[in-house]
Amino acid sequence: MKISTVYGSPGSGKTTAVEAAFMRGIASGLSADQVLVLAATRESANTLRDSLALKLQGAVSGSLARTVSSFAFGVMHQAAVAAGHKLPELISGSEQDRLLAEIIESHLLDLQSTSAGNFGDWPKHITPTVLALNGFRAELRDLIIICLEYGVSPDSLAAIGLEQKQPVWPAAANLYREYLAAVSGVGFEHRFDPSQLIRSAADWLQTNPWPKALLDLRLILVDDAQELTPAAAHLIQLLTRSGADLALFGDPDASTLGFRSADARAMSALADAVAAANQTTVDVTFLPPGERAQGIANVLGKVSNQIETARAGRQRKGLLRPEPDASADGVEGQVFLDEQSEISWLARRLRELHLYDKIQWSQMAVVARSQGNLQQLASELSYENIPVRLVSQSPLRDEFGSRALLRFCWVVLTRSPISIELALELFTSPLCGLDSLGLRRLRRALRREELAAEGARNSDELLVALFDAPGALAALKGPEIRRVASFLETFFAAQEITEDQSASIEDLLWLAWSRSGLDKSWRELSRGVGEVSAQANRNLDSVVELFAAANRYVERHPGAKSLVFVEQQLALGLPEDSLALNNEQADRVSLMTPAALIGRTFDVVALPQLIEGVWPNLKPRSSLLGATALSSFLSGKIDSIEQAQRSELPDELRMLYKSVGAAYRRLIISATDSEDRQISQFVSLMLGTIPTPIAHRGHQLSLRGLVGSLRRQLATDRPLADQQSAAVGLARLSQAGIPGANPDSWYGLKPISTTEPLIDLADPEAQVFVRPSQLENYLKCPLHWFINAHGGSDSTFSANLGTLLHEAFELATEVTDEALWKVVESKWHSLKFESDWLEQAGQRRAKAMVANLVQYAQQVRAQGGQVAGAEIDFEFELGRAKIRGQVDRLEVYPDGKVFVVDLKTGAKQFTAAEAQSHPQLGLYQLAYQHGAFAGLTGLAVGSHLAGAKLLLVNGTKPTERVQESLAENQELQSKFESLVAEATEGMAMADKWFVAEVGSHCSNENEFGTCQIHLTKAVSFGG
Repeated sequence: MKISTVYGSPGSGKTTAVEAAFMRGIASGLSADQVLVLAATRESANTLRDSLALKLQGAVSGSLARTVSSFAFGVMHQAAVAAGHKLPELISGSEQDRLLAEIIESHLLDLQSTSAGNFGDWPKHITPTVLALNGFRAELRDLIIICLEYGVSPDSLAAIGLEQKQPVWPAAANLYREYLAAVSGVGFEHRFDPSQLIRSAADWLQTNPWPKALLDLRLILVDDAQELTPAAAHLIQLLTRSGADLALFGDPDASTLGFRSADARAMSALADAVAAANQTTVDVTFLPPGERAQGIANVLGKVSNQIETARAGRQRKGLLRPEPDASADGVEGQVFLDEQSEISWLARRLRELHLYDKIQWSQMAVVARSQGNLQQLASELSYENIPVRLVSQSPLRDEFGSRALLRFCWVVLTRSPISIELALELFTSPLCGLDSLGLRRLRRALRREELAAEGARNSDELLVALFDAPGALAALKGPEIRRVASFLETFFAAQEITEDQSASIEDLLWLAWSRSGLDKSWRELSRGVGEVSAQANRNLDSVVELFAAANRYVERHPGAKSLVFVEQQLALGLPEDSLALNNEQADRVSLMTPAALIGRTFDVVALPQLIEGVWPNLKPRSSLLGATALSSFLSGKIDSIEQAQRSELPDELRMLYKSVGAAYRRLIISATDSEDRQISQFVSLMLGTIPTPIAHRGHQLSLRGLVGSLRRQLATDRPLADQQSAAVGLARLSQAGIPGANPDSWYGLKPISTTEPLIDLADPEAQVFVRPSQLENYLKCPLHWFINAHGGSDSTFSANLGTLLHEAFELATEVTDEALWKVVESKWHSLKFESDWLEQAGQRRAKAMVANLVQYAQQVRAQGGQVAGAEIDFEFELGRAKIRGQVDRLEVYPDGKVFVVDLKTGAKQFTAAEAQSHPQLGLYQLAYQHGAFAGLTGLAVGSHLAGAKLLLVNGTKPTERVQESLAENQELQSKFESLVAEATEGMAMADKWFVAEVGSHCSNENEFGTCQIHLTKAVSFGG
């Protein structure tokens, strides 16, 4: 029996040595079935299997390479077939997480109901709040994994805790016991999590006769053996009892699976244990460093020198070669003043390497420490037009595409009452596809139809009512209507499917997906480059994974309820390990964590955002339940838990070493130095020094980036020759159809769409309709008035509340707080609020204004005043203007004085001077002067206009601002008549355009939020 270990640094040819050992075994007379080849991950096993198949060029009965978990699954499959039991199934990490969440929740309820203030066996610092945290559940999962890896039972864990004075372990043993009971109970027969699976396979082999295939094993080859977990090492050691030779290939410096209790010493420890059991020695081989850029090899040497040798170390020899001008060969690093500069520089460097050095995108990788960093990088690099592929998964509930389908199915299956929030979620989901503008148009169409039918429902109620029965939109037309009608057809068809007992969740998902049309639109968007393309790819991948998960559920649980699947997926906080096909071979930059680099190499590896606290992340792991301390104790690293002095730096260094070792031609290192970011110690370790921070100002190295650069040259002061060169370049780009190159699309260069007047005043019969309430808006900003008067206005809470108060003041049979509030309250449901507290604040404000109205009305009554009319429509002509409006109140006093009253509910508090020149009050008085109220019965003979006043009620008390009578001030009357004449000509667009008063309105801080135009500098602005 021969035991051998082969050590080699990254790129030294360890996997090639595995292939060579395999072929030597075949050449010596072994069949492929007698050689077991194991790899660390499914991806590396697939690559190794394909390579061996090409070398072997022959038919085989099984896989040429597999993971330890795959091999253990095969053992348990054979065991189940032999015993006539149900075939084994895997419990995914996400399902395990959900199961632990249910156990903890049940545990909390039990403790709270029985302990009477004493929280069970938990130490004082483990409170109910701590138990409910996601972080606690993660640490419990880690603790259970380590126990399963080492074969520690709940009773043994409790005993170790008592022996080592760790009170948290006996308490955690209770949860561990509940977990084991759950995974062996109803619904989990012959189901295993990964650690359980390997241990169960080993236990079965120890107590049962071996299948012939295992007895015939003569050679076991293990690639990336530094990643072996305790359970995997135990199973391999057991397999060598058949007399098979064992060869382990790896690099202890590159161990990255520490979270699965993988030990960098496992490779040598396993070889020594097998050799001792068989009374033989270990043949140790050290491979020389492979060919790579010498600068990268030097960085590898520097990093490896900081890592414990783990019973090896000679594989590092030859990495560091201090040759002249070789230290930086293949390595470049930079530090930036801001994060955006770093991303822009990285994107430009990747594109330069692709365009100038002809390196394929698929031969580039961007490596980050965590999944959260990768998602941020994916978004930022996509924005820079770098084609990226995120080599990781998120839970299906967190992916945009799959979540939309899951939520739709949940609503249909539960028959949940449709609230306005749920209706908006469904209408704006990708399955329906309404945006905010489309939703607004739908609301308006429904509201118009409701008013035409003399209904009183608001738009929220009308949206919800669409889900009551099919055909609710039959009388309406428009693109938004057609889209919503199609979605509602799908919704009601889905409800019919749920009533079919033979239909599965696959049928429901397919109905929603096939009718949505998203397969075509997302597929088309995914073909591009950029943020939209990256998101479309993620959407499609998540949908494929969702259908794969649904297929597994249906196959494993025939006849099971579809709602169970949907609720499980919406509850899963971790991604499932999916076997669904995706476009992994696409020519895109891979974004991955160090653990995903196992068995992978690239021409270019970038390590961006190297920030202290992010990478290295030295925050202690498993500090609450002590999983890492338990692993060290069980592995023999320490003899007592008191000796545990866990430092995370060795694991962080191994991940860095793994990342650097994946690069062959180019290693890119970058970081940002700012007030809230400290440069990682790894930067100086790899580069030898920290570069001076800079700000990157280069343009994006793409056709659109070139367009922007050339346009900037045209817009800034440059020599005529440079501007002519830029113009020629833009012309060539425009001919090639590059967006933004053609001047026809440039901001501010398009001609005015029309100079035709709104009303042709050359026609003697033409008149301009003027509303008093809009005259002030026109005088402030003609363009603002035009937009608002022609469909650009939007109702606000203040405007709607004002309408209610006007109506209450008009309709109340008696002017008391109760009577007025009763009218307001009857229509309160028509107002919309974003939250309950905003509605409560609105009610307090409305009641205060009602109190002010009552106080004012009592003052008028005390002075003998009478209301001659309320909400009075009027119309009169003045020159070419036809003035039409509505007066809030006309009040008549015993001395014959008449006042026009305009109720103001807004926050603005008008001054006496502003009221004196207020255009709206002036037009009301002109209306009186021109006899617009002559037929009003409430006006007695001899009444005369005494003026107009603004009634301000949005304050602590009612306030009156009076405008003197035009009948007694001819100069003031002439002023308002001139304003009307000026506005008449302007509103007719006699000057061929409307002016935007930017200085006095658009950018006026007192008008913030009222301007309907978003002001921005021109795209070609070069300042």
